[in-house]
Amino acid sequence: MRIQPLRDLARSLSIETTYIDATGKRQQASREALLAAVDVRRGKRTERAVEPVTVVWGTAKPTVTLASAPTERVEWDLLLEDGSWRSGRTHAAGNTVTLDETLPFGYHTLHLHTGGKSYGTFVIAAPPKAYAPRQKTWGLFLPLYAARTRRSWGAGDLGDLLQYAQFVDQYGGGVVATLPMLAAFDDEPSPYSPVSRLFWNELYLDVTRVPEFDPTEVDHGVLAHLQQLKDVDPAAVMREKRRVLERCAARFIATASFERFAETAREYAEFRARIEQRDSAAYHLYVQYRMSQQLREAANAAQRLGSGLYLDFPLGTNPGGYDAWRYAEAFAKNVSVGAPPDGFFTKGQNWGFPPFDPDAIREQRYDYFRAAVRNHVTHAGVLRIDHVMGLHRLYWIPNGADAKDGVYVRYREEELYAILTLESRRHGCVIVGEDLGTVPPEVPKMMARHGLRRMYVVQYEIKPQEEPVGPPPAASVASVNTHDMPTFAGFYSGHDIDDRVAQGLLDERGATQERETREAMRRRLIDFLVQREYLTHGPTQDTQRVLEAVQAFLASTDAEIVLVNLEDLWGELVPQNVPGVPARSWRHKLRMGLEEMQADGSIRRVLTNVAARRNAAVV
Repeated sequence: MRIQPLRDLARSLSIETTYIDATGKRQQASREALLAAVDVRRGKRTERAVEPVTVVWGTAKPTVTLASAPTERVEWDLLLEDGSWRSGRTHAAGNTVTLDETLPFGYHTLHLHTGGKSYGTFVIAAPPKAYAPRQKTWGLFLPLYAARTRRSWGAGDLGDLLQYAQFVDQYGGGVVATLPMLAAFDDEPSPYSPVSRLFWNELYLDVTRVPEFDPTEVDHGVLAHLQQLKDVDPAAVMREKRRVLERCAARFIATASFERFAETAREYAEFRARIEQRDSAAYHLYVQYRMSQQLREAANAAQRLGSGLYLDFPLGTNPGGYDAWRYAEAFAKNVSVGAPPDGFFTKGQNWGFPPFDPDAIREQRYDYFRAAVRNHVTHAGVLRIDHVMGLHRLYWIPNGADAKDGVYVRYREEELYAILTLESRRHGCVIVGEDLGTVPPEVPKMMARHGLRRMYVVQYEIKPQEEPVGPPPAASVASVNTHDMPTFAGFYSGHDIDDRVAQGLLDERGATQERETREAMRRRLIDFLVQREYLTHGPTQDTQRVLEAVQAFLASTDAEIVLVNLEDLWGELVPQNVPGVPARSWRHKLRMGLEEMQADGSIRRVLTNVAARRNAAVV
């Protein structure tokens, strides 16, 4: 196929033929990438007399567009989410039908009848904006698996999470943010490749608070070994936890509450048993039941202390997992999701999981996406949407191709935003969109329109040739960095550049250029902090001194939530995630335990200063 007809066909299938990269340059999709994407998309879209999904915002009247103008009066009936019915008649204006009705927020089914035919559409009646925070706050970020307390079993759990929440509450903070805690295979440490976005990882179960727990069954030698390991060994931790939990499950006596829960989780438990080739369905039902209880308890406790749990909603799911099996028709085949090259990831990224099929999810009324979102907002006071651009478009990489050879495929963002705002308001959960990297200009506009909070990250904001840092938007979560980026000490010292050279992501010439750029960024950051009196003139090689100034700046801004990365407080150099290097990712245990932190004067000073500035900013 010639290139121009191919591009025209691609655009008709919601495939973008060009995109603007992180440097502002327009990139053209290759012929091979377009052919691969067209091959996946062709034949998926079916012609319908009416769109399968209709969004109604706020108090607007429901409006439906038919493929052709009806020649007769239109009769309609509407099945509301609560089971009640409405019906009536109306006239079409051309091929547009408007009902003289105001709908309650929810999910409804509308049928139109005209000319002897009936047409159905799924209606999402949604509030225009997501739930807004009650007040400004601040808190800590830590990957829960990395947490260390005296009671830990070699990896943090929900009991540890509450201890950290109580710790930050002592300084007036109201939130502890963490990474996804979803069900995972033992050999897949990445929290962004879950078995399911509908069920939870029993690695995070506080075994000591399970009613069936017998402390005499704990192997204290194994426990001491797990606690002393420098890094988290999730498989080893899970072996010991599972050994104890299987005995707990054997003693468990089912209740009416459990039987109701089992109806929602039995298929998942049977899937896990088949994968393991073991008679383990009862175990998986039991641990999911206890996880749901402990999450609810943790959510209630966190809500009393502040803003509630700050959870993370991953973009995708493991291609061999439960969701990909149970909802197979919702996912596109022979492609993976990733990101094009940018300044941090110069070869691009391939995240290895399948994208939604844009048409299939609409035909299925977004059943899976709605269930996955609801599973999170039920427990969260704040929910971070990983790679929020995925509501608009996803970067599809054909199987076997390099990450740089992908194409963007568009989704019906209005429908996805409507689901988020509706579930957000129903459950009182703030929605935060991770909008870093290659962000089309329409994304922040749409986020603002519908009340999604943005992310503001200092290390992204520093530019070598511009004023480095402007104030974060009021409707944002502000932090120095993220789990995907170098720690502040790694960034400020250039340690991450050396690491990228070692990985082959930079050659020596590129590294020299990068070090010069980094030096310019450091100078601009220092100038910025001095000009605004967060830093006095002095030794700029003192990383901790500069970090404290940056934290003071963030704490003084109008950002709704300010997060302090715990590891930055003691100058950690090792990041939690080294993209593309699984052996160095998602295993790094916090160098300081909670009890050490509580006794550390430097950490107390930083948190006290952040708290004081946040209190002043709130006033």
